[in-house]
Amino acid sequence: MPKAAPLALAALLLLGCEAGKSDAGPAEGRVARARKLLAEAGFPEGRGFPKLEILYNTDEGHKKIAAAIQQMWRKNLGIEVELRNTEWKVYLDDMSKLRYQIMRRGWIGDYRDPNTFIELFTSHSGNNNTGWSNAEYDGLVKAAAAEADPKKRLELLRRAEAILMDEVPAMPLYFYVTSDCWTDRVKGLHHNAQNVHPLKEVEVEGKDTLVLNNATEVQTLDPGLARGQPEHRVTLALFEGLSTYDPRTLEARPGVAERWEVSPDGKTYTFRLRDCEWSDGKKVSAHDFAYAWRRVLDPSTPTDYSHLLYFIKGAEAFHLKKSSDPSSIGIRTEDDRTLVVELEHPCPFFPELCAFFTYAPVRKDVIEKHGSNWTRPENMVVNGPFRLEDWKPTDSITLAKNPKYWDAGKVKLARVKYLPIENRSTAWSLYKEGQCDWVTTLPLELIEEIVKRPDYRGGTFMATYYYSFNVNHGPLKDKRVRKALALAVDRETIVSKITKQGQTPAYHITPPIFEGYRSPRLDEGN
Repeated sequence: MPKAAPLALAALLLLGCEAGKSDAGPAEGRVARARKLLAEAGFPEGRGFPKLEILYNTDEGHKKIAAAIQQMWRKNLGIEVELRNTEWKVYLDDMSKLRYQIMRRGWIGDYRDPNTFIELFTSHSGNNNTGWSNAEYDGLVKAAAAEADPKKRLELLRRAEAILMDEVPAMPLYFYVTSDCWTDRVKGLHHNAQNVHPLKEVEVEGKDTLVLNNATEVQTLDPGLARGQPEHRVTLALFEGLSTYDPRTLEARPGVAERWEVSPDGKTYTFRLRDCEWSDGKKVSAHDFAYAWRRVLDPSTPTDYSHLLYFIKGAEAFHLKKSSDPSSIGIRTEDDRTLVVELEHPCPFFPELCAFFTYAPVRKDVIEKHGSNWTRPENMVVNGPFRLEDWKPTDSITLAKNPKYWDAGKVKLARVKYLPIENRSTAWSLYKEGQCDWVTTLPLELIEEIVKRPDYRGGTFMATYYYSFNVNHGPLKDKRVRKALALAVDRETIVSKITKQGQTPAYHITPPIFEGYRSPRLDEGN
């Protein structure tokens, strides 16, 4: 059974909690306001408040943060919460089915625009997972998508985020920084704001295999069903979309599409596919992309990322069963190597979206033949720089160079091995012993020394660490309770005493890295 964090640990974390207060910390006014809101909701000084539960996926960092928040709520509000941790697969399943009360969450922007954070909480988003919906919020996000004036568009998004911070279905805690170490022997990896690393041109001096710790067991290798960063790291090497990422800037580069044209109104993209093959030698065609995208939009497909295709004309209506005709979706194949995509509104970052795993092609014949077993090594057919050689659950995933890949001459690695080690200290020991070339999570007890190392690769990250509330559960139905919980957390202590890598306390959901956009804070207003 999952274990709760010891109270002694949480008590130690609170030492110095009131020291070094800044505007980002829980000033006395914030705590007083939180207590007032809780009293107004019927729980003065926490009396009568039922015991709730915080759920997090197994990781020492998440455990320490949850234990600290547990103590902060006890001290500031007089309420009790229990802690529960689960493995990644169970955690994702509990999230999707709303089998939680309060949950550790994190979101990495899928594309470089504030919409990627704000659209997340619309009622149609498969990654909302809070039970919260607001018609005005949805309308503002939809209006922003149709607004051609950039300033007016950002103002609509800001108004939507103000509603989000008033109703608080999610409690932002801090803005991430990237937290990786890779050895100097690894060449071709570059820091970028989304922490996305194409492996096509990566190499390791003196060896032909890259070993990296992926920090957990992946849930799936089906790009249409995948949802997390661990899955993204693997699927990015197995599949290539119409576009791919520049490893430094993340700008869209030609992938399977050697070029594309955009109509004068910005609403129609015509992709010209290059002559390339799947790993079994069959030609990659425009029909593979059309099938993959329609599959993601099929209401019967158990995916959380359908909303990421709503930029396409008719996609939302089809997915929400307002239309049953697949031909109503703005996707058509003119021939085997020409894909035409009609959008609802101009979307300048659409080529960037086409590099994301949800937009990857898959083969209809392979899926129909093997069903859910199509991602097994003996069945899987891919079109990326690597193919699946072996998958030993809880041990490793091994990819081998795909000789059928159209640009195989630039692929320098013979193999990539992903380890699913959740214990950060164990992974760090392997790294120091030279058995692992790249670690994606770092032990917090050593972090102050690690960040001084030349092989530490931290930096700006387009990502937010937050807790979500199941707004259908008990007292969490009341937004006053949710806001009280959010205001009673000392974010400054979390980033200075626990994470200690330069993370910034967050009082809004959107990271402050988008030019011209200023988020409203949850501690503003009444």
